[in-house]
Amino acid sequence: MFHHPVTLRASAAAFFSLTDSGLNGWWRYTLGVALVLLVGMLGGGLVHWMVASLPLGSAREYLAANASLMTLLLVVLIVHGFLHRRPWRALVTTRKTIAWGRVFQGAAVWGVIMLATVSLESALYPGRYVWSLEFQSWFFFLLLALLLTPLQCAAEELFFRGYFLQAMGRIFRHPFVPAVLSSLLFTAPHLFNPEAAAHGLGILAVTYFTMGFLLALLVLRDAGLELAIGLHTANNFFLVMCFGYKDSPLPASAIFTSATYDPVFSLASVVVGGLIFYAWFFRRVKD
Repeated sequence: MFHHPVTLRASAAAFFSLTDSGLNGWWRYTLGVALVLLVGMLGGGLVHWMVASLPLGSAREYLAANASLMTLLLVVLIVHGFLHRRPWRALVTTRKTIAWGRVFQGAAVWGVIMLATVSLESALYPGRYVWSLEFQSWFFFLLLALLLTPLQCAAEELFFRGYFLQAMGRIFRHPFVPAVLSSLLFTAPHLFNPEAAAHGLGILAVTYFTMGFLLALLVLRDAGLELAIGLHTANNFFLVMCFGYKDSPLPASAIFTSATYDPVFSLASVVVGGLIFYAWFFRRVKD
């Protein structure tokens, strides 16, 4: 059983207080964010290009995308440890140990929500998803996804909802301001995804921002990254292995594939699914 502070503001204050230890000069955060953006993201782009040039067959693009995010993960941990002299757990949770059960709960609930969403989409638009399973290829990608997807999502969460959100929390004590700023930063690199170019930046930007804002609220309300990592991992795993679509930024071998990406339905599913997810974990239970 997890006991949460009564309000979002109280739980956010607890999460931001993780930065009270260590070294916190403003120049350290300025340098830290710059290093992560320049070395982690731009360097990750170089790593992506290098891996994509290797003869890795059908897994080349998938491995390249994940390898670039491993660079981000490494840089965040180095910056946090050496520049701020804090243990990496301070990026993750206010609990004494990481609540792995919370990670799996978040993944399970979001997985059910995604399954319901895709079922509704298939009912509303018959024929949109077609059977595309190639078992040998799918099983190979399954092994890769089980290993790489949690690391890829943890890398994004540790930076956007860990390091950057905490940095903004030292400046703006009202939780909504850091949540908005971290969501804007989260949106920016995702606008380079293939589906953004294919379907227009406007609605895709709103979708990415909404997902980022949902994840930030979960972190601040739960005073830890566990639920966000679980949700994010389930989301990406389902898109890679179960319900893929054309122009996916993580091309793999899904069981079902849609020839079209519906940005309006995607945004609606994030909004409604996010409300259900938040209510499931943080609804008030009367004594």
